[in-house]
Amino acid sequence: MDDQESQIHRLVENAEREQDRGSDLRRDALTKLIEIAHSSNSQLKCYAANHIRNFFNDFPDLEEDAINVVYDLCEDQDSRVRIEGYRAISSVSSVEHKWIKRNSDVLVQLLQSDEPEEVSVVKTALCDHLDMDPGVTLGVLCDQIIPPEYTIDEEEQQIRDRLRSLVIAFLKVDAAEAIIRKYTKTPGTDTENVLVGQLLTAIRRLETRDVEVIIKDFLLMMPCYRPGSARGMDLLHVLIDKARSSLNVKSNDLGSIKTIDFYISLAHFVAIQKRVASPVVLLRFYCTSLMGKPVLQRFSPEEQLVLAGRVVEALEACEEESRLRPQICSHEQLSFLRRQVVDGAPNLLEALHDTKLESSTMWDTLRSLLLACKHRKEREDWVVPFNLATSISRFQPQAQHLGPGNNSDEIRVLIRSLTETSISQASSSTTVDGDSAHERPAHLPARPQIGRPPLKRPDMSRPSHTNTSDAASNSRPAIQTRDSGSVALPKRSLSSGETAPQIKRAKTELTEERQLTPSLLSRMTMPIPGDVEKASRKRGGAGRKRVDDSSEPDKHPMSGYSIKGAAAHAERGEESRDPTPRTSSLLDRLNKSEGVDGSGNRKRYRGKA
Repeated sequence: MDDQESQIHRLVENAEREQDRGSDLRRDALTKLIEIAHSSNSQLKCYAANHIRNFFNDFPDLEEDAINVVYDLCEDQDSRVRIEGYRAISSVSSVEHKWIKRNSDVLVQLLQSDEPEEVSVVKTALCDHLDMDPGVTLGVLCDQIIPPEYTIDEEEQQIRDRLRSLVIAFLKVDAAEAIIRKYTKTPGTDTENVLVGQLLTAIRRLETRDVEVIIKDFLLMMPCYRPGSARGMDLLHVLIDKARSSLNVKSNDLGSIKTIDFYISLAHFVAIQKRVASPVVLLRFYCTSLMGKPVLQRFSPEEQLVLAGRVVEALEACEEESRLRPQICSHEQLSFLRRQVVDGAPNLLEALHDTKLESSTMWDTLRSLLLACKHRKEREDWVVPFNLATSISRFQPQAQHLGPGNNSDEIRVLIRSLTETSISQASSSTTVDGDSAHERPAHLPARPQIGRPPLKRPDMSRPSHTNTSDAASNSRPAIQTRDSGSVALPKRSLSSGETAPQIKRAKTELTEERQLTPSLLSRMTMPIPGDVEKASRKRGGAGRKRVDDSSEPDKHPMSGYSIKGAAAHAERGEESRDPTPRTSSLLDRLNKSEGVDGSGNRKRYRGKA
């Protein structure tokens, strides 16, 4: 030791013995220690690191300079100096607690050291800070776990990711025991609130790789996560929200599906395996968000089998909670959840059948679903729907060949009891006139009778008004025709059992019948025998010219007649070349009945006034 070192040692020793903590001697000693910390002598640097703490809190105006010197020592080129600097940080925090937060943050950054011996000293210093103020130190540690909300560049992102993994490893390996047994032993403390709140925030923002460690190796080890606790419910809600947000991303890529499955598996672990949260919340999420066919089809067959197994496990957990803790799952809640599971059972059964994976897990899942259907049928007077019975019956051939050890007898009995009634009812309802229809659902109406008489073709030899009477409304009674005195029955109304295709067929046939019946105008314009010759003699040359100009003189004008002209033409009684007599038109019969002469004038009848 040279003279300079001896003088420094004597100055510091005398200052430490000084009773007046604000004396000039003590100030001179602190100033000298700050000075030698910047020297090139490693021994003096280590000496300064070991003695600064003795004078640090006596002179507030020198605190900033002193703490900066300590931080400089932690970055010295000499490993021995750096280690003494790490220890000096703990010493300063122990004498002045206001520096705990800042010093803890520095120590967290120093976890990135590549020297194992130095990292061990840093971890010890962090544990010392946990003892000094666990709430503040845990808050600093969690701040390094939570990803920032703002965007950072790639290099900084890599640094943060590495530091986050180091902090999580420190909490899991080095600090977990102290945190669980000392700092969070009493539920509801400030330390617990800070730690749990910060970690839940981290879970909301973190990717999957760090979340599992935080939950399984740290959070669930804390005393506050006991069965049915409020902390457990908070954690379950966070995981369900993460799974739901991943489900809302309409993507079937492998990364998205694995993210969804990751959070679902963690939620299942928390609520079903650890029972730190109510399974009612989880099962409700399964029923409303996972049991739909489009969602199930996003997963592979193996993953669909796992999802179906989780649904039945959640239902069994709810049944157990209803027996042991009715305040968590009441009987009404259980009945409602069972109905939801059974309503979605066809999709789950289809997923089980399509996996083609006959394992004990598959048969256990099938048995649980069948039991849920059986319980609902027995307790709620519920009839198994045809589609569900069909889905269950698809397992019948496989169940017949199922060996012992997989509840084979019970599964066969369950399949038989749930399918016989529904399928037999559906078969009986699909029989029409003794002929069995092909798999007609029972809830559809009965088929109509097929012995319907065909519609008759209209008789063209009968007067036209008979056809008109046949087209009357079916609500009118029987109508007597004028010519023959026969009775035309009203049109038959369709029975309630007839179906829409038959009604359409009847309308088509009726349209054909009407198309075959001549219209009033066509009947009025049909020529009467002798019309052409009388018209030629009466009109003279002009009439002959018109007839001669026509290539077919026995035909009517191409443009047709108007109603008035057709009536005048029919009244003249012109004779046709066709010797076949024609029935009188409606206008003729009306004229005769009302007494209209050939010139269109109404006849006057003489009678009593």
